[in-house]
Amino acid sequence: MTVNEGGVISEIFLSYQGEGLYVGRLQLFVRLAGCGLGCVYCDTVAARTPAGVFTSAGRTVPNPISAADLAGIVGELVAGVRGLHSISVTGGEPLEQPDFLASFLPRCRSLGMLLYLETNGLHPDAARIVFPLVDIISLDIKLPSLCGGGDLFALYEEVLPLTAAGELFCKIVVADGLDRDDFRRAVDLVARHDRRTPLVVQPATPVEGCGTIGPGLLDELYREAAARLVDVRIIPQCHRIIGIR
Repeated sequence: MTVNEGGVISEIFLSYQGEGLYVGRLQLFVRLAGCGLGCVYCDTVAARTPAGVFTSAGRTVPNPISAADLAGIVGELVAGVRGLHSISVTGGEPLEQPDFLASFLPRCRSLGMLLYLETNGLHPDAARIVFPLVDIISLDIKLPSLCGGGDLFALYEEVLPLTAAGELFCKIVVADGLDRDDFRRAVDLVARHDRRTPLVVQPATPVEGCGTIGPGLLDELYREAAARLVDVRIIPQCHRIIGIR
């Protein structure tokens, strides 16, 4: 996807952040379409595959869309909204459209809003382009046993040093079927980067084909992480609990 071709969006909406350190903050969510992973706990399956249109404030907009046109929609939606914390760029996987974001994000910066990126971080070259353009990075470290296998940790070794320009917290989603060694390796990655980096352990919300884990195992995982890191928190998907998007 190039800047000239535009970006492919899944949806845009106002809601409260339901995950991570900024739970409860009002954000404008810009959900990009397309994700090459197949996480068993995925709750945004529709955003994995690009579509010909997306929804924004009750209207249908054609894909792809130019950075200028998308920034115009965003500007209209954030105008006059009290208590709005930031613009959350999420997915899908935003780093699969780095050239588009390189054009879109600076246009959002002109609105005077904080820019918040939710990403799996598995695209180092794209991260070099996008990370310096945002204020807050929510880095969702994927466990191979829950997200299709492969040597994902080697990519995180490359990506974590690229987060230095902004605020970083990491998140690990845990679900039935996780490999405990995967979890230990993920915690070790964060600790070697900076043991002061906040880590959110997020029990998955059950979806078809994927269950969550019990409180006993969750407590064990917390204690393992807390032995290596200064700031560990267990935070579920709060938006699912209260029934909002």
